Amino acid sequence: MSFLQVSNDRFVTTIKMNRPPVNALVPELQEELVETLDRLKHDTATRVVVLTSAIDRQFMAGADLKAMGGEGGFDRENPATLERVAQMSRRSQAAFTQVEHFPKPLIAAINGHAVGGGCELALACDYRLMIDDGRSTIGQTEAGVGLIPGAGGTQRLPRLIGRARATELIFESVRLKAPEAAAIGLINAALPSGDFEAMVLQRAQRLASLAPLALRLAKEAILAGLERPAGKGYEVEAENFGRAAMTEDAMTGIVAFVSKQQPEFKGK
Repeated sequence: MSFLQVSNDRFVTTIKMNRPPVNALVPELQEELVETLDRLKHDTATRVVVLTSAIDRQFMAGADLKAMGGEGGFDRENPATLERVAQMSRRSQAAFTQVEHFPKPLIAAINGHAVGGGCELALACDYRLMIDDGRSTIGQTEAGVGLIPGAGGTQRLPRLIGRARATELIFESVRLKAPEAAAIGLINAALPSGDFEAMVLQRAQRLASLAPLALRLAKEAILAGLERPAGKGYEVEAENFGRAAMTEDAMTGIVAFVSKQQPEFKGK
């Protein structure tokens, strides 16, 4: 059974998650997502990926807590239970790290609630564009049920919005609506509900018109600066600057700039 609906139009591939009722995160869903993105890495018809939901008013509601307990439920006295749940966290961390390192621009089109694991999935994307419908919220809400984020949220959220704000949001299980999330930099933009899909597609197509190799090399350098020891990011940036300069797209861009024309990048 597939939990994803995949379509492509003009170099933009849209992935819609579809696991009713709320796209609760289970291993099968995250594994299918990782496998799909892995295929799209080498798909020349894909320059940008939009990740969204097929379910009305729900982007992703987080982990499936019933599935987390397993068939026998939680046994607090059994070390094997602790290790099993910890392994679930490690698998989700690894999956979302693969999502984060997808080499092409990845847009989270948040068209409903994105809480818990849904927020963590959005954090692993390059862009977070959220519907401003007056009801949809985003946040790391795990502490509200006695848990903590387990798919990278304690690491990516402070890196994105700073330790002070992230600590407050995680400790207090704060759920923010789109304008509030945009105000603190948790999302890139709050988009009106009536024009949401069109505006997301407009942003995606603009990215798809840019030099794909340059975007890939820039993303690699950005992640290196965030994840590697101090100074290593500069090394990757310099190497990738050299690689970008050697591409046909760079020559096309420079010639178009000098002649005041619009470049048409080929990804070469």
